[in-house]
Amino acid sequence: MAIECEDQELLEGFLTESTELLEKLDDDLVTLEKSPSDADLLNGIFRSIHTVKGASSFLGFDLLVKVTHKTEDVLNRLRKGELFVNPEIMDVILEAVDLVKLLVNDIKGGEIQERETDATIEKLLPYLSENITAPKTLSAESVKAASPPPTRNDEIAKTASKEAASCNETQPEDLAEETSAVALIKAKAPIPPKATAAKGDELADNSTVRVDVKRLDDLMNQVGELVLERNRMVQLHSDFQDGLDPAGFTDEFGKLSKRLNFVTSELQMQVLKMRMIPVEKVFKKFPRIVRNLARELGKEVDLQIFGEETELDRSVVDEIGDPLIHLIRNALDHGLEIPEERLAAGKPKKGTVILSATHEGNHIVISIKDNGRGINPDKVAAKAIEKGLITEEQLAAMGGRDILDLIFLPGFSTKEKATDLSGRGVGMDVVRTNIKKLNGIIEIKNEIGQGSEFILKLPLTLAIIQSLLVEVESEIYSIPLSAVIETLKVEKSTFHLIGGREVLKLRESVLPLIRLQKLFGCVDESQGKNSCYVVVVGIAEKRVGLVVTRLLGQQEVAIKSLGKFLANLPGIAGSTILGDGRVALIVDPLAFVEGGEN
Repeated sequence: MAIECEDQELLEGFLTESTELLEKLDDDLVTLEKSPSDADLLNGIFRSIHTVKGASSFLGFDLLVKVTHKTEDVLNRLRKGELFVNPEIMDVILEAVDLVKLLVNDIKGGEIQERETDATIEKLLPYLSENITAPKTLSAESVKAASPPPTRNDEIAKTASKEAASCNETQPEDLAEETSAVALIKAKAPIPPKATAAKGDELADNSTVRVDVKRLDDLMNQVGELVLERNRMVQLHSDFQDGLDPAGFTDEFGKLSKRLNFVTSELQMQVLKMRMIPVEKVFKKFPRIVRNLARELGKEVDLQIFGEETELDRSVVDEIGDPLIHLIRNALDHGLEIPEERLAAGKPKKGTVILSATHEGNHIVISIKDNGRGINPDKVAAKAIEKGLITEEQLAAMGGRDILDLIFLPGFSTKEKATDLSGRGVGMDVVRTNIKKLNGIIEIKNEIGQGSEFILKLPLTLAIIQSLLVEVESEIYSIPLSAVIETLKVEKSTFHLIGGREVLKLRESVLPLIRLQKLFGCVDESQGKNSCYVVVVGIAEKRVGLVVTRLLGQQEVAIKSLGKFLANLPGIAGSTILGDGRVALIVDPLAFVEGGEN
């Protein structure tokens, strides 16, 4: 059924506010399950559902009203102490919230689907019955902490009956705290109950970013500074045409260049900040996910989240959700043991998963750490051989970290039986592929019997990077500085061949070499030159040396796409435009470190 609404502003306001409220509800409900005596949290949850119900009622979204009405009634009984929070009632409330989300997404898409709501409402109705009160599974201490003195049964029956019959009864404080969407709707009421936004319109979607007013003010200040420098440049040009002394022009132009460089850098930083949003946008979905998985697996899990205020470019935040979900699932399914197994190993009954985010220079580091059984390298190696992913000879040449990295091979799984959680031959390889698309890296830390940690290192933004400009014969290339370990000037006579591959002895290790001149087909102009430069790039403990002709220095560059026809060039991550107008290709170090191309 197509959605109709005469006032687009009302519809957009409803969608924006409802989406924000519903995104926060998952986390709030899981927190409430852990802290059932938190009356302020429970009241906040009630108000969120009440707000969505009120706004959808004014806009004529009947299915949404129907579901939120009953959900609100159950929450109201919890507020009054007629029911108490336990996992069973929380399962039903969370299912209802999921249904509300689906209905709101339908409205975003411009057409309400004929969704089956009766099954969910049927699960809510028993908690509105006069025959149900506080569950006996709760301890006396929990009930005492979560509720006022007990209500007599005949009073419960009257209240429950009244609540089930009407959704319009609210407390005075709820009416006083209605949010802006409802206030706007009421201010413009009455409106037709049904009315249409064109199908396919994108409302309140991920194409928008909320920006703090102070950041906008800072941006405007920098634009003002840029205008002043532009005016100075125009004046300087006019003076030069009028015969300004060349020496004086050079001096003034040098000062102007420095000021322009400073203002442009500040302006660039302000624009990047506008694109930054807290990683909390992704993290806040995990308490609900962990809660559901733990119940399904019969495990007790304490999820600890740190650094959710850490900011990251919006484009990166939108892409890391799926890889993180898979890593969290793996931590619960593969990593953490069941309570009995943990107790037998002398561990606490409840396992711990720590999700954290921190800044490191121009990168953000996200860690998923558990205190489970860890990854058994022997089991990983045996499974890889069994599946034909590697040979015995290849395994013999591998170190401990290389063996752990086998879990990233397509088709690898140690699960004996496929389940909905894991084990259909896809997973970790997709995680690594998605992280590589973001110019990020993933590494593993592991201790058998104590747990494992997956560390993602991602750029703060995909638009601008610090790079090392190098010359390969007569061509210029850009190497992301984040992957550069060190640079060396070496004599070509120090190169050696091992197994048909050039290597360099670097201190106590052997460094594989890749000649970019051969790889990219540059004309060899190095005849008669005895020395060259080696740029050492790496991921975790893996290293490779890129042989180049000269080092040109460090520079901040804007990444440009090569277009769909050149998108998959091996060893190339994109391009940039240099100060003299020439185009330089951006090298992808990850392709060399992981692929070992020569």
